[in-house]
This record gives sequence, C-alpha cells and structure tokens, in this order.
Amino acid sequence: MKPSALSRIRRIVAQATGRHAITRWTWLITIPAALTVMSGLQYVTGGLWAILAVASVTHLVMGVLLLVGWALLRVAPAPARAATAIAVFAVIGVLRPVVFLATGRVLGIPVSAGDLGGRMMINLVTSVAVFALIAIGVELVEDHLAVYRRLRAAQEASARDAVLAADRARGLRDSALDAVSAGLERASAAAESHGVRPADAARLLREVAEQVVRPASHRVFDTDAPTGEAVMACPVRRRDWLAAVLGGMQAAPPLLLAVLFAVMVLPFGIWQYGLLLCLLPLACGLLVLWGANALLRVVVAGISPVLRPATLFVGYAAIGVLLSVTSEVTVRLMGLDPELVWFEAGTYWLVGLGVAFVASLAAQVRRDQSELEEAVQDNIHAAAAIRSAFERERAALARLLHSGVQSELIASALALSAGPSADASAELRRVVSSIRAELSGPRAEPDAAERIAALVESWGCAIPLRSSFCDGVWERLREPVRAAAVIDAISEGLANAVRHGDGSEVTLAVLAAPGDGVSVVIGSGGVLSAAVPGIGLRQLAERGEVALREVAGRVELAVAIP
Repeated sequence: MKPSALSRIRRIVAQATGRHAITRWTWLITIPAALTVMSGLQYVTGGLWAILAVASVTHLVMGVLLLVGWALLRVAPAPARAATAIAVFAVIGVLRPVVFLATGRVLGIPVSAGDLGGRMMINLVTSVAVFALIAIGVELVEDHLAVYRRLRAAQEASARDAVLAADRARGLRDSALDAVSAGLERASAAAESHGVRPADAARLLREVAEQVVRPASHRVFDTDAPTGEAVMACPVRRRDWLAAVLGGMQAAPPLLLAVLFAVMVLPFGIWQYGLLLCLLPLACGLLVLWGANALLRVVVAGISPVLRPATLFVGYAAIGVLLSVTSEVTVRLMGLDPELVWFEAGTYWLVGLGVAFVASLAAQVRRDQSELEEAVQDNIHAAAAIRSAFERERAALARLLHSGVQSELIASALALSAGPSADASAELRRVVSSIRAELSGPRAEPDAAERIAALVESWGCAIPLRSSFCDGVWERLREPVRAAAVIDAISEGLANAVRHGDGSEVTLAVLAAPGDGVSVVIGSGGVLSAAVPGIGLRQLAERGEVALREVAGRVELAVAIP
C-alpha cells in the first residue's frame, strides 16, 4: 500500500474516532434510522402508534448509551482512543436489538426477537459505519466553517486595507497641504493689504518655511506606512455558509459508495440467505450501484450548482429503487423469496446523501484552504503594494515640502531681503501663486532606486528579509528596461519565497553582472518543488537568465538581467 493511501486511511480513522466520535448529532441524525426495517420495526405488533412508541423509547435509550460512550471516550488514553471508539460503536449496535425487545416488554407492546444474532450483526455493522460517517461529517463541517470564516475575513480585510490606505494617504496629504495653505493664505492676505515692505515679506516667507512647511515635511516623513489587517475568523451567516456548501455539492465517489452500502447490507444478506446464496445478489447489486453512481456523478458534474442537491436526492432515491428491483429479480431467479429487499430503496438515499455530503465537504475544505492561502498571499502582495504606493506618496510629498517648497520660500525670502526698499506685494503674490501651483500639480514618478528601496522595505514589513546591494549597481539601474526587470525579479522572487518557503529568513542580494548587467539572487528556506515553473518565472526568463536551485538546504532563485 502506498504511503499516501495509508496516510488517507489514518486520517479517516482519526476523523471517525476523534473528538467528534460521539456528539449530539450522532443521536439526532440517526433518528430517521430508528424508523426503518433495519431497526427491527417489522417485529412490532400493534399498528403505527405502537411502532412509533417502541422506536421513540428505543432511540431515547440509545441516547443514554451514547452518553455513556461519550464519557468513556473522555477518559480513554490517546493511543487507545480509536479502538475504544470503534468498540463503543459496535457495542451500541449489538445492544440495540436487546433494547428493542426490552422496550416492547416495558411498554406492553408485543414484539418478537426474530433472528436475534443476525439482527445484532446487522446493527453492529450499520452502527460502526453510520456513526463513523457522522463523526467525519461533523468534523468536516467544523473545519469548513473555520476555513470559510477565515477566507471571508481575508477577502474583506484586503478590501478594507485598500480603502483605509487610500484614506490615510489622502488624509496625510490633505493635513500637510492644509497647514501649508493656511500659512500661504496669511502671506497672501499680507500681500493684498495696503502694501508690504520687502523685509516684512521676507520675514513672513521665512516664518511660513520654518514654522509651517518644515514641521509639515518632518511630520510627513516620520509617518509610518499603513500595515495590513491581521486575518482573523469573522462571524458568517449560517445561511450564506449553507448556500456555499449546497452549491458545492457533488456526487459521492461511485465505487466507495457502492462498497460501503454493500458492506452495510452484507449481514442482512447472510442472515436472510446464508453466505453463499447472498453472494450473487450482492455482486449484482454492487455492479448496479457502481454503474448508476458513476452515471449520477457525470450528470451532477454537468448541471448548475443550484440544481445539484435536488438532483442528488432524486438520483440516489432512484438508484435505491433500481437496487431493490435488481435484488428482487436476482433472488427470484435463484428460486428464493426476496423478503424485505425493498428496505434498500428506503435506506440507500440516506446513505448516498450522507456520503455525498461528506465527500463534497472534504473537497470544499481543501478548495477553500487553497483559496485562503491564495487570499493571504494576495493580502501580502496588496499590503506590499499599498505600502509601496504610500511610501512613494509620502516620500514625494516630504521631498516636495522640504526640498521644494521650503527651499523656494527661503530663496525668495533672501531675494526679497536683498531687493530695494519698495512695496513687495507683487513679488509676494507671485511666490505664493507659484507655490500653490507646485502643491496642486502632479508629482514626478520616483526613480528606480527609490522604487526598489520602497519595495524592499514593504516586503521587509511582511517577512523576515535581509537585503544587500553591491557598489555600482544603482548606476546600472538608471536604464528603465533593466530597472523594471529587476523590480519584477525581486517581486516574483519574494512572492515565491513567501508562497513556498518555510517561514525562515529570506535573503535578497542585488549584484553587478558581467557587462552592464544586474543579478538578483533570492534565497529562502524550504525544498525545491518539482512543479512546472509558473508564468512569473517564465516571463522573467524572457528578460534574463533564470536559475532555480537548492543550495545548502535552501531554495535559491537567481535572475541575471543583461
């Protein structure tokens, strides 16, 4: 047996016998099963109310036995928990026919034992299979709810981060420019008065530069970039979750469902006809189930998700009828009495839907976990992009205020001080108008060095990152195409390090390559995957030489850009 298959079996056993082995759902979900032929109601005499009375009391006692089993599992040692849980399932199944007989006697309702040994065997197999299936389903529901909550939270956090970052960048700009504009308004008001001497105009401009613009530029420069929200589970409406689950329903694996149901009815067949005589009906039924389940799987996969739950219900009900017809025809052809074979039609749809629900939920958990990982990665990328954009805005605004506006105000003040002693209102208005235009105009895109520095700093806030740049590399990045390729290589390499790494420190080195080229080398912990390179690496390969290798227990991506 392959390790992967063995691992899956261990996982299924752990789910079936773990902390959800016995819950309130074990009792609630099996209520309909208490009203079936397999529970022994064909042995009750007295009509519908007698049947309901025996079934209800018997199931209440089963609830008490489940509570005892739950308490036993609470104290069972971990190594023995799986065996203990299966033993509890089996004992409860064996005791059910006994409880059924005792209930009839206590209520004064005539009941017969039938083949008590056969009934015990039927209930044993059914209880182990159904209780295990319920336990797996309950755990998958809980797992899926947790993943679903975190997935929705990650998606909502990404949207909120973008809005908050834009608001913060706008607020930073507005607060800085409002302060500067207020200072300029004072200067403009002075210019609109009856006149202002050059010395007073110079003093006013210096005050705006020193008391308004300089503090504003420092405040902008010292403002931290926004950080993304932590992805935490958030409440979701059960209606939304249920709609997602039902919309993702798919048919159960055909062979698995066929074999499971065959195992469940095998004790009944042995009880009715003996081991040898039940083999032919069992084999025919298995083939019918396998083929019909495979056909239903194809049908369900090709229809709208909205129609899948109803289609599965109708499909499994029809397969149950087909199975009963097959069993009756086969048994009659063997010259036997097909007694009680129609219980298959009454129970198969329940088992089919149960297995389909569990299989669908398991697939949805894996799919949503994958989407959650992608959403978290998208959030990291978005946070890095948001921080980079904010840093560009902040740096450009600080540079504009500190090196542009402040310098222009001081230079204008010096010029006015050296000018003739005449009215300086016109010159003051010109300076104020020039600075207003500068503040309201678009800012130049930062050069490659600033963009790479902002990108590295952004990633450094999201992952443990150690970076180095060799001497002379910045001069080579003045070439726009080469700089863009280096930025893409850093972005793709760091994204892959987060996606496939083990969380340890990531190293980034930007080196000079032969000629005028630049080499980007990114190392991260982990193991090199055998997967086909993604589109990002393939695009990088069109712009340079790409090498992905394992070096000293780490994965290294090297991109040489000419």
